[in-house]
Amino acid sequence: MKQKLTATQLRIYNYIVANKDKVKDITLRNLAGILQVSPASVVRTLKTLGYKHYFDLQNEIKIELKRNKVVDDITYQAQYYFDQDFLIDYDQKIASFKKIADQTKDFIFFGIGTSGDLCDYGARQFVNNGRNAFAIDDPYYPIILSRDSYQNKTVIVLSVSGEGQPTIEQVKNFRKQGAQIVSITNEEDNTIAKLSDLNFSYHLEYKIIGQTINLTTQIPVVYLLERLSRALQYK
Repeated sequence: MKQKLTATQLRIYNYIVANKDKVKDITLRNLAGILQVSPASVVRTLKTLGYKHYFDLQNEIKIELKRNKVVDDITYQAQYYFDQDFLIDYDQKIASFKKIADQTKDFIFFGIGTSGDLCDYGARQFVNNGRNAFAIDDPYYPIILSRDSYQNKTVIVLSVSGEGQPTIEQVKNFRKQGAQIVSITNEEDNTIAKLSDLNFSYHLEYKIIGQTINLTTQIPVVYLLERLSRALQYK
């Protein structure tokens, strides 16, 4: 985008980059006055850079400056997550989840490791909101030996990568037994998400130590579990 700027537009761009703290609070007309150009020149520059409106630029600068003040990584990741546009897309997916919930007798939470611990939390939240729910964190739980069909049951699968082989096998077993699958994963392009009837993803940087220790923040998972549990109140 920068390479497409004229000499005047490049001057406007360079000023904005060098004076973000000032630009976030001044009007378009004031910015044009400082640069001794017309407001239309500023607008054309912003459109070339991909902004529809001046306040879109200001909002982005405010978010960036707010992040740069954050010292610890967890706070940064939490702020980054809650600033994302895809949070709006959750509304449509939660509407789909409500339809699934209307046909669900029991909710089963399934996950391994840290995800398994969060399954206990999720199940308790669902129970608190009046629905029957329990958690399974055993990767070898004998699903296929169950005498009861998993029809009218929904399995909520928690997996950061969506690629853990034991979890994938159990998801396949749940599907074979007739359960609907709702998954929460970091990305939507993974095996478990593709096996799911509905997937929620949160798109954060992976934090892996060695081959097995996953320190990717689970703040989005807790948030989603609480949103889903609250959605049960408004079927």
